[in-house]
Amino acid sequence: MTGNAFSDGLLVVGLVFLAFHFMGYPLLVRALARRGTTVELDTDEPFLPTISLIIAAYNEAAVIAGKLENSLALDYPADRLQIVVVSDGSTDETAAIAASFAGRGVVALHDPPRNGKSAALNRGVDAATGEIVVFSDANNDFSATALRALAAHFVDPQLGGACGRKSITAAGDRQASEGDSLYWRYESAIKKWESDLGIMTTADGEIFAVRRELWQPIPPEVINDDAEITFTMVNAGYRIVYEPDAVSSELASAQLEEDFRVKVRMIAGGFQTVARHWPTLLPPRSAFAWAFLAHKLLRWLVPVLLAMVAIGSIARISTGTGAFLVVGQVLFYGIALLGWQARSRGELPRWKYVPLYFSLMNLAALLGLRRFLAGDDVTSIWQKAAR
Repeated sequence: MTGNAFSDGLLVVGLVFLAFHFMGYPLLVRALARRGTTVELDTDEPFLPTISLIIAAYNEAAVIAGKLENSLALDYPADRLQIVVVSDGSTDETAAIAASFAGRGVVALHDPPRNGKSAALNRGVDAATGEIVVFSDANNDFSATALRALAAHFVDPQLGGACGRKSITAAGDRQASEGDSLYWRYESAIKKWESDLGIMTTADGEIFAVRRELWQPIPPEVINDDAEITFTMVNAGYRIVYEPDAVSSELASAQLEEDFRVKVRMIAGGFQTVARHWPTLLPPRSAFAWAFLAHKLLRWLVPVLLAMVAIGSIARISTGTGAFLVVGQVLFYGIALLGWQARSRGELPRWKYVPLYFSLMNLAALLGLRRFLAGDDVTSIWQKAAR
């Protein structure tokens, strides 16, 4: 293969897969979902199984009281709701604050050693008495009827889990707010279409309900617990659905640097998920596997595809198409750099913010891939974002 043919191949493959991931796949699942039949839930006689709400809280003294007040005020029968807080490893007042709610029925668990979130969730489920366990973080609030909306789906015996909608609360003083908000609106639309097709790829651990009887302990080395639980359910032959009326609201990271660190860890965890569950995914033998590869794996590989486009464009810079693509990329990344330099001087206009956020998150994806390939212990380098 000649040098020109190789660079042309890089350019074409990069552009095709980028276009398919960002436009082709969402349009495809949207079209297929609209052709399907929507299952209406029976709301005349609400299905109200017993629920254990499990909150993993590591050094969350700033928010845990508010989270518990929100949880206790949810519109769900009090005699059918158990609230469990696992504050293992916390060195602040989280454990004491959680224990102060014991008189209102909250189960507070605390062990001094920090063993990670997966171990905390396992401990929480061991203490759970509900037929359904709902996982949540300490820094989010549920909408009042969230538990009812999630529980209603479990009338279907083939359902393994139900995931709610993650919403980012607008806050001008938080640099990641607009980017996270745009991303989660885009992501929520895709999740809803996938759910309508019965192929939702991963749930969100901030608001995720699963059948207690299907629970399998999460291995301690797992980074993305929500993805691990999703694969456990799917491999057992159960579906997971998306419920947009069950809303989990939270603030974005205060600084883009914090959001960057979170994304590095999550994407390293995403590649770990692929490595752990490759027999389910490769070769793709199910609609779920095809959806996961198109929706998730391609997203984590976007920086590789962008690099392929850059190399192919530069190799063809003497042509009109190549020059156009090179100039476009230089302008885009140049604007992102301007946004980075100006990020601390007030709210950025969207024309600067979007290129900055897109570039930063794809740099995080590239670093996440590098850390996974290098075998770095990502579980030991996690730093909690400021609340």
